Amino acid sequence: MKKFWKEKNFCNIIHFFCVLMFIVLFHYCLSLTGENKGPAGDEHIYFKRDLVLMNGVWIVLSLFILYLVGKISEKLTLKSRNIILGCACILSGMISLYWVMASKVEPIADQGLICQYADAFNMGDFNGLLTGRYVARYPQQLGMVTLLRGLFKIFGSTQYKSFQYMNALLVPLLVLSGCKIVRLLSDNNARTEFYYLIFSLCCFPMYAYTTFVYGDLISIITGMFGVWMYLDCLRRFTWWKALIFGLSMGITICLRMNFLILVIALVIVMLIKLCFDRSRKHLIVLAALLLGCGVTQLALWGMYRQVRTEDAPAIPSILFIVMGLNDDYQYAGWHNQYEYVIFAEANDNVALAKERGYEDLRMYMEIFKNDPDYMVDFFVRKMNSQWNAPMYQSIAMNESVGGEQLPVVRELFARGRLAEMLALWMKIFQLLMYGGILFLLLYRRDKFMPMEWYLLLIAVFGGFLFSLMWEAKTRYILPYLFMQIPYMAMGINEIITVMEQKIERKKG
Repeated sequence: MKKFWKEKNFCNIIHFFCVLMFIVLFHYCLSLTGENKGPAGDEHIYFKRDLVLMNGVWIVLSLFILYLVGKISEKLTLKSRNIILGCACILSGMISLYWVMASKVEPIADQGLICQYADAFNMGDFNGLLTGRYVARYPQQLGMVTLLRGLFKIFGSTQYKSFQYMNALLVPLLVLSGCKIVRLLSDNNARTEFYYLIFSLCCFPMYAYTTFVYGDLISIITGMFGVWMYLDCLRRFTWWKALIFGLSMGITICLRMNFLILVIALVIVMLIKLCFDRSRKHLIVLAALLLGCGVTQLALWGMYRQVRTEDAPAIPSILFIVMGLNDDYQYAGWHNQYEYVIFAEANDNVALAKERGYEDLRMYMEIFKNDPDYMVDFFVRKMNSQWNAPMYQSIAMNESVGGEQLPVVRELFARGRLAEMLALWMKIFQLLMYGGILFLLLYRRDKFMPMEWYLLLIAVFGGFLFSLMWEAKTRYILPYLFMQIPYMAMGINEIITVMEQKIERKKG
């Protein structure tokens, strides 16, 4: 009983902060929407005011439809649920493949650079690792460069399509992993699972980002797969699950270093569990996580040990933090080349660059100290530009087209009527997500949920804090979208359950 009480205390703290976060997110989501309304190539977010009453109507209407649709799940057996899950996975893969074929999107900017360096490395040219070159300054790209090197060796030079098709073929694994996570977190609730499949299949960014030649989507897939393996290990431990869990998380941070937030969330959960439960499985999965991350990083850096030079430093983190405080053209915290310019002016000298970074940081802190109202306004705008843009830059980040698109996709890219309908759906999706999770947390405020139940919410909260500190970009919030969908499904199920109870009482 004492152990239970102590773990519950930690859970209550996490619960409290998550409730605060979703109150803020849902509050702004009701009255504000961030959109990409600028010309092609403009990835900045522009805000429009919403009618709160109209958004309330959309929520009520959506819940009524979900209530009716949820009736289908009442008589589903485990076998039929598995068949539906299989069909959902196949359908998600087919839509993803169609999107890659129909959209004709090609890589530009950083995507194009990592493709070029992957080809150069394959040809024995490792100049990208020299002082002042792209990969040296941004070593977090080395994992993606290495993956592309492997694909280019198999499918031919600059065959970025191979990566896009790989993304599309792996999308079913994301749907499967999320569904398995829902089963584990919801005690195998059939209707919650059914809602999860609906929400995941209707999540447009999942398909749109298959063409983005970067580590965003593939790291989400491997990360969510790793979370499934971890939760399954807690339910029924096996060595192979622990091994796959560690390797998948190691691969995830190699592909996208921002997933260190999820790794930190995992470590927090494991350490708290170890404080009150000294069973061997918690020690083993923690060791597997650390070993998996360590081995993959060593393997990655070991591949380039002989061609790397010690005097080719990376851009220090402080420059990205300071960049996240700029307010150029009222785009709070968005990329303005600050980190690149300052590091170049310092001739890639880390000490000099840090000195300049801390000097500018003190300047921003002084500005915020002298004008608290501006500070609040700045961080509210920065938050909303990332967490309140329902399309998650799905089209804006994939606007470089290298061929004739199919009509449906062309209409979306032209931002016509179909694009407006899709944007409306994703707005409703975000309303249901934030509102559903907030209801879930409030409804279960007095019910003890074990620490592992909060795992993805801890990662979302960590991502929320990180997004206020780092460079602002809506695309960076994409991983947390998929981490929220399982809780969204549980929250909507709780709302529908309360609705049913009230209907039954009225009938009685």
